[in-house]
Amino acid sequence: MSVLRRRVSTAVLVVVAVLLALIMALVAGCSPPAATAPPGTGPAEAVPLPAGVVRPPAGGYFPVPTAVGTFSTLPDDAGAAAMVHRSPWEPRPENDAANRTVAPPDFRPPPYPGLENGPLVFDRITGNFTGTTDEIIQWAAAKWGLPDDMIRAEAVQESGWFQNHKEPDGQPIDQQGFGDFGDCGGSPIGSPYGPDGPASFGIMQVKWCTLNDPTAPGTGGWPWTENSTAWTLDTYGAVVRACYEGWEPWLGPAYRAGDLWGCVGRWNSGAWHDPVAERYIRGVQEQLQAKPWLGW
Repeated sequence: MSVLRRRVSTAVLVVVAVLLALIMALVAGCSPPAATAPPGTGPAEAVPLPAGVVRPPAGGYFPVPTAVGTFSTLPDDAGAAAMVHRSPWEPRPENDAANRTVAPPDFRPPPYPGLENGPLVFDRITGNFTGTTDEIIQWAAAKWGLPDDMIRAEAVQESGWFQNHKEPDGQPIDQQGFGDFGDCGGSPIGSPYGPDGPASFGIMQVKWCTLNDPTAPGTGGWPWTENSTAWTLDTYGAVVRACYEGWEPWLGPAYRAGDLWGCVGRWNSGAWHDPVAERYIRGVQEQLQAKPWLGW
């Protein structure tokens, strides 16, 4: 092969190599991006918010419950309100009316049977606070000495943080502030929903018949469990705190004070660490790990 032919061949090879490199680069540029986990399957990443709008920190403001035996030192409504970290952040604007609704000051349903110190606990339920959905969660957590992030997670599990979301025609939406349709013989007397309507109401799904004293008139806190976010969370805080204090001996011989997760499970199943309660506890713990509200 002559020197000229070798030079030509070499030049051709170089051109071919450059063309191949360009083609590969173009193909790579058109390839789909690397696969990522679908949204909602792992811990949420904080999405930037406008100036002055602040979410709660990842660990919450009140990370641990106050100790068993400190019930008498829990703050009153005003004291709890002073502990709230205010922010206009509102991931559920649908709750606005309920967030601004407060029950009449003399509305005090009697405690349910089997609860020790029932009047002491239920006389503290007022729902006397207004704010954003998260501010009301903070208020209830401070008032009852409970972790606010735990309540956030349980509210996701119960309702997705909706207090009383309805269809445009007024029909209540299941798992968005309404649930247990047809249980308890249906919705309480006086409601518009009838025997096939919801028995549980609000952001924490307060079930009216389980909180009602059957020997006394009442509807287990309804209509305020539907109409007032603060009343619903105040009721939840009262029941879970009483359980945590050890004041629910009807739960059986295995029941003990200080088991907060047991009390979370009891809220759902009405029993102490039964299979239904255990599944519910795992679900709330998963929500607590994922913290989806950080992405709202």
